[in-house]
Amino acid sequence: MKSTAIANSNIALIKYWGKANEELFLPMNSSISMTLDNLQTICTVEFSEDFEKDIVEINNQPANPKTEERIVKHLDLIRRVGKTDLKAKVATNFNFPIGAGLASSASASAALTLAGCSALDLNFDKKQLSILARQGSGSSCRSIYGGYVKWLKANTSEGSYAVQIADENHFDIRDVIAVVSKEEKAVSSRDGMKTTVETSPLYKARLQEVEVSLNKMEKAILDKDFEAIGRLAEADCLSMHATMLTSQPSLIYWEPITVKLMKHVQRWRNDRLSAYFTIDAGPNVHILTLPEDAKEVEARLKEMPEVLEVIHSKPGSDAMITNKHLY
Repeated sequence: MKSTAIANSNIALIKYWGKANEELFLPMNSSISMTLDNLQTICTVEFSEDFEKDIVEINNQPANPKTEERIVKHLDLIRRVGKTDLKAKVATNFNFPIGAGLASSASASAALTLAGCSALDLNFDKKQLSILARQGSGSSCRSIYGGYVKWLKANTSEGSYAVQIADENHFDIRDVIAVVSKEEKAVSSRDGMKTTVETSPLYKARLQEVEVSLNKMEKAILDKDFEAIGRLAEADCLSMHATMLTSQPSLIYWEPITVKLMKHVQRWRNDRLSAYFTIDAGPNVHILTLPEDAKEVEARLKEMPEVLEVIHSKPGSDAMITNKHLY
């Protein structure tokens, strides 16, 4: 009753920000993302009568109480579905900074869901896995799939799941990430979403805008239209952050270097570099580019002292089971 799964993080091109149902993690809007091959989470789950309580480790250390509580809550959901009351040991390792706005919870919940279900011999399809994963972290339902993925909003739990628009071999876009902070953010995405939905005067307007952008983004991906993808992603990012900035209290996830990088990217386009930015709930900047320009973007970022690390990703694959356990 032991299994290990690997899941990749994803970058939302049309973003999810706000829950219609806090308990079931039903989103206020549908969203579209690209799965990233170089931001990976490995999770080993073992159910056994030998465990008197759940044991949770993150990067080879005991999880903090808040993280442990969240993971045990998701384990309880998997146990209910699997009809068992056995306690479990969960070990999760990341190859990128966690809690810093790089969607670590997305890959973590996807890996936990797949490993947990596999350990209990639950032969669920990807739709069922995405519904389960979503209830641990909303955007994790997208990390069940590789390539380009859409998460559907719905009024019921069974209706809100991810579907693949195109696999990882469809269109080779690169995401060159400028990591400018590895610190855990002061306001979590969960808390930030709640504040924004309840207080931002721009939020309703954003929801109307997203409905139009979703169809345009899906078409751009299928047409392999990089300029349209980049333009839509950059505009959607600024729209989402505008709702955060106008929340009460205001949510400013950016650092000065974040704004500096945004301006650099816009100037780089004048140099005929294919480059567009997008930023999740954090200070780190994702720069979307094409393979022929990726090395130049990477080189320019590495020249900047404020950039702590550069991560170069291409479209990643589906979450998968591996026989290499963490313990």
